[in-house]
Amino acid sequence: MPTDVRLLVAEAMITCTSGMLLCLDREQRLVYILGAIFGVTDTVAAELLEISSDNFRQRLARARRDLHNFMNDKCGLVNPANPCRCAKKTRGFKQAGHVDPEKLLFARDHVLQVREVVPRAFETISALDAQCASIYHEHPFHESPDMVQMLRRLIESSDFVRVLDPPARFL
Repeated sequence: MPTDVRLLVAEAMITCTSGMLLCLDREQRLVYILGAIFGVTDTVAAELLEISSDNFRQRLARARRDLHNFMNDKCGLVNPANPCRCAKKTRGFKQAGHVDPEKLLFARDHVLQVREVVPRAFETISALDAQCASIYHEHPFHESPDMVQMLRRLIESSDFVRVLDPPARFL
């Protein structure tokens, strides 16, 4: 394929797969991007979204299921048995105006791919997280009081016995 045709096919593929991602509702899309594409841990993602880690994992499982089901039924990139191929769709996308050879949105020159950026961002966040955690690691650690012994002393004290067994005049 000539280079410009490959760029158009890449544009069609990215446009189509972005469209599939847009078929998820906003919440599912955000969860999927954080968990599956950026590889954010459930703990961090849950904190970002202000939900529990369990809830995030459940939402991610649903988003993955919905997207995988759709792509497995339609997309030739995922399931070779499907007839849809990016190269086949490019002409139709071009005619419909979804792909404009003069104004490529996705397949233009790029410096990096997401898979190259995510580890760097993860390393930066991890380093910052470790730096913050190390500050707290320097805090003093105090043994918690032995609650059982403290409660026993309280129960056995004369003050506590008076509370449990008040004089008759208070009854």
